[in-house]
Amino acid sequence: MLHRKDIVFTKPPIFRPGIEEYATAHTSPVAAELHQIQQRTQRECPQWADIASTSIQAVFLGMLVSLAQARNVLEVGTFTGHGAVAMASALPADGKVITVDSFVADEQARAVAKSAFDASPHGHKIRLVEGDALDVLGEVNGPFDIIFVDADKPNYQRYFDRILQRRLLSPHGLLIFDNTLWGGAVTDPPPASGVELDRTTDADEWLRAMRGDWARHLAAFNASVTADPRVENVLLTVRDGMTLIRHAR
Repeated sequence: MLHRKDIVFTKPPIFRPGIEEYATAHTSPVAAELHQIQQRTQRECPQWADIASTSIQAVFLGMLVSLAQARNVLEVGTFTGHGAVAMASALPADGKVITVDSFVADEQARAVAKSAFDASPHGHKIRLVEGDALDVLGEVNGPFDIIFVDADKPNYQRYFDRILQRRLLSPHGLLIFDNTLWGGAVTDPPPASGVELDRTTDADEWLRAMRGDWARHLAAFNASVTADPRVENVLLTVRDGMTLIRHAR
């Protein structure tokens, strides 16, 4: 999967106009450092800024970390560090977040994330691992109390399988996958376009094909997880869909 530099990626909303803004206004505000990461992401990574965690997601992730009394967190998909800082801030002083990214989508995101971790009072809890996520999932040592996956959607099933195969999720842990509604496209994914993403030179054609391809992968992933007897799951309509998964009881 190639990542274009000549497009601005956006996902269509799943809610009626104004609902996301209303939800944000009626959610506890994020810390100033998280607001600053959001602003810098918009300025320095405008092409892919829409993939960053929102303030609602940051508050939600922090709340989940606190409720789970988590100490060890794994994040697959760092981008500019918004989610990692949000979760680290909810951890105790001896907690840790391992966050993984190859920064293929936007190399500038690496600088924003590293700067955010250096500046944060919770930065000592965060360890950035650069590399292919599947490789890292094959090497990292768990178990983790919370695992948050917000990376390339065609690999979601592979990430899920590797996490379970290697028992990276603790017995009472929580596994979270982001963007599982994909702007609502998962309800009726478009047929394969026939466009080869690594060959087309047309930016609009590439973006349409990429969105459709990822919608098909996510729809298949959602169906697979729901049918998997190893786990229990709930798909929440938080932002673009967040699926919470735990081991079957």
